[in-house]
Amino acid sequence: MSSAKSLTYKKSSWREFDKRSPDEPMVPPIVGVDVAPYQKFAREVLGFDFKNINLLITAFTHRSYVNEHRKSAKAHNERLEFLGDAVLELATTEFLFTNYNQPEGILTSWRSALVRTESLADAGSRLNYEPLIRMSRGEKQGSDAARLHILANAFEALIGAIYLDQGFEQAREFVAKNILCRMNE
Repeated sequence: MSSAKSLTYKKSSWREFDKRSPDEPMVPPIVGVDVAPYQKFAREVLGFDFKNINLLITAFTHRSYVNEHRKSAKAHNERLEFLGDAVLELATTEFLFTNYNQPEGILTSWRSALVRTESLADAGSRLNYEPLIRMSRGEKQGSDAARLHILANAFEALIGAIYLDQGFEQAREFVAKNILCRMNE
C-alpha cells in the first residue's frame, strides 16, 4: 500500500472512533477507593500533591484489575503509559543531546539502555509503588517477568500522569531524578 493510500486509510479509520470532548476528564472519576495512600505516596515520595488524584490512581491500575472489577473500575493505565512513554523519550533524548557531544548512534544506544523495561522496573522498585498497583488476583501471583513489565508500565503511566497533572517540567525532573541519574553509575 502506498503512503498516500495508507494515510487515507488511517484517516478514514480515525473517523470511526469517538473523539474525546474537551470538557471530558482525561480519566474517569474513581469512586470507592481510599485515596489516602496515593496522596501520601505523591506527597512523600514524589514531593508534590496531585491536583487530580484520579490520574495517579489510574496510573497504578493494571488492565487485569479493570477486567476483574468491571462494575467499579472504568479505566486502566495503558493510555497514560502511551503518553508517559513519549514524555520519557523526549526528556531522555533532550538530556542526552544537551549533555553529550556524541553521534546519533551512540546517543540512541544510551537512550535505549536508559529506558529499557529493566531500568524502568528498577526505578519503580526504588520508588516502592508496587503495593499501590491495582491488579487482578492472578497478576499478583504472576511470574517475576510479568511483575517486571507491570512495574515498568506503571512507571511510564506515572510519568504520563505527572505530565498531565503537573506539566512537562515536573515530569522532566521526575525522569532526571529516577532514570537519568543512572548515567553517572
